[in-house]
Parts: sequence; C-alpha cells; structure tokens
Amino acid sequence: MMEPLGTSQVLNYLYGLSKRYTFHLVSLEREKDYLDTSKKEKLKESLLQQNIHWYPLLYKGGMKGYLSDFLKVYRLTRSLMKKEDIVLLHCRSYMPTFIAYLLKKGHHNLKYIFDTRGFWFDEKADVGSLNRRNCLYKIAKWIERKMYLQADQITILSNYGKETILKNLLFRNGDQLNNITVIPTCVDLEKFNTDRVRQNKKGLIIGYVGTAVGWYNFGKTAEALALINKQIDCNLLVFNDGQHYSIKQELAKYGITNYSLEKVSFNDMPERMKEIDISLFFIHPFFSKRASSATKLGELFATGIPVITNAYVGDSEYYINQYSVGKIVDVDNLDNYNFTQIISELNTGECKNRCRQVAEKYFSLSDGINKYEEIYFHLLNQ
Repeated sequence: MMEPLGTSQVLNYLYGLSKRYTFHLVSLEREKDYLDTSKKEKLKESLLQQNIHWYPLLYKGGMKGYLSDFLKVYRLTRSLMKKEDIVLLHCRSYMPTFIAYLLKKGHHNLKYIFDTRGFWFDEKADVGSLNRRNCLYKIAKWIERKMYLQADQITILSNYGKETILKNLLFRNGDQLNNITVIPTCVDLEKFNTDRVRQNKKGLIIGYVGTAVGWYNFGKTAEALALINKQIDCNLLVFNDGQHYSIKQELAKYGITNYSLEKVSFNDMPERMKEIDISLFFIHPFFSKRASSATKLGELFATGIPVITNAYVGDSEYYINQYSVGKIVDVDNLDNYNFTQIISELNTGECKNRCRQVAEKYFSLSDGINKYEEIYFHLLNQ
C-alpha cells in the first residue's frame, strides 16, 4: 500500500467503498517501506480516518519467504475474522484467495471475492518459474480450479481473460461459472485529464511510461522507434524508475540519441503525461497476458494519448480497433508499416477526444467503485 500501484489500484477503490463499509486491510510491504516507520504510521492514521484499519506485514518474497508470508497473512486474517466478525473477504490475487479458500472450509458462512489480477500460475510458467509439464504446475492448476469454483464472486481485468475461462482454456469446467465481472485497471479521471495540455511543443513527442523489463518488450519498442525516426522527425520521452542503464543500452543498439530519460513521481505523472503526443510500448503476448490490463493504458487514454502497441494482451486490441484510439502492429514485421501515415492519423484532436471518451466509458474509477459496491451488496444481502 506504500507503493504507487497500491495507491492507484487498491486504496483509490477503498476510499470510495469505505463510505459504506468498514475495511480491515492486510497487506505485505517491501522492507524499505515497512522500515519507514514515520511514513507507515502516517498512512495508517490517514486510512483509519477513512474507515480503513490497516495491518501492514513485512514482505519476504522469494521461494523461501513465500511460505513465511503465507502463514503471516493466514494467521492474521483468521484472527481478524474472529475478532471483527468478518463474513466477506475481498482477495486481491492468488495468495490471499487460497487463504480464503482454506478458511471457508472451516467457516461455511464466509464468502470471498477472487479479484484475480491475472492468471498467476501461468504467469510463472510463461517466464519459466514453473514448468507446465511437471507435477508442481499440475498441482498449482488443481488448486487454481478449486479457488475459482469455490469463489462467491470473481473479478477479472479483461473480457479476453473471462472468455478464456469460459472456454475451459484455463481449467476444465470454467464454463460452469456465471459469477465473473470484468473490472479493468481503472483511473482517476479527475487527476488524469486533458486540461491544460501543453501548447507550442517542439516537434512530435513519442512517450514510453513505466517499466521496460519483464512483460515489456523494450527491444521491439526501440526497433520501432528507429524505424519511426527514419520516416518522421520526433523525440522520445521515457518516464521510468530504476532501469535507466538497460534502456540506454537498448536505445544505443539502434543508434537512438533523440530521447530524454526521467524518473517521475506518481503524483507528478498526470501532468507530465501531457507532454506526450503518442505512446509506444509492446508487451510479450504470453497466454497469461490475456487476463491483464496495463494500468498505464487507462491513464494514457484519460490524458488523450493514442497508443501504438501489439495484439493478444487483455482487451487492448478491442479498445484500439473498435474506437480508433491507436494502432495494433505486428512486432515481427515492423518494417511493413508506414509510420508517417499512422502517426498522422493518430496525432489529431479528434483521436485525442476519442481516447478520452474510451477512458470515460471503460476506465472510470467511480464506475469501478460502483461495480465493487454492487458485488458487496449482492453478497452481503443474499
């Protein structure tokens, strides 16, 4: 909860929901944040004023630390259930959902929401941490199926992910589920907006926001930018925290020198994004990415920024093709594209307005809060 993603994708929802419900929030915090006592206590006090009781635990991580983290969360959750008479658990991702699944066996009145955030076991398999052929993966998938089938409600980030479940492609009997709600990674439309967009900018600005490793294929992004440079005058603006060396190396491979690389705080991001004309990024289209929704996608659209990206990642392809708010390209055939024409079509006031409309229709934080509130009301009043 002390990181920007925790604020954006957990606390922002709870601030709205806590107007009607009392929350007991259990989270794992990284060591550098956990040991920052002053910051931690300040946030705890602030949350309490919002009707949110926060119980931060030290995150260990890694194979050895996972069991320790699991047991800490399990014991604290079980204790809070008894002490506070809790009957509904909202579980963000797999570990807390498995805990809820185990607790439900001994507390039949307990209900839980599986807020999936992605296909976690397949994410591990896609990056090689799990082997789909070995026994451990098969056990994990057996557990996954149980968690889904026992959940009282499931939320998922994309329709593509929901469709994958209902077609029995994630596990068998997925087509039996009729309690899946799609809620993408939402954005505060008041913070991320198209007001006071910087005028008289010097030339076209291509923007890259966020991490450049892991799921993101920054090598192909650099390749695409090199091709764009040959066709049109532009500059690259990169907002990234912590991977500057690898980014510089990748850009140097393609002889790209017309860029600015900056670390930008979460609070400053809404205004700094307004410097960007078009965003460019590619994500590895692994099976697990069907269930994803890049947080920055909604933020970019809300700021009126069209996106050039690849297919088979969450619902990005649907938004872009259905509403003409970007361009889906094949990263293996980048030479085939006329980027002058693509950018000319995207860098217009009409396209930027469409981006904002898509954000308002699909990525509104207030709409996301309302969907969760409907789920809470339904489960607590059955």
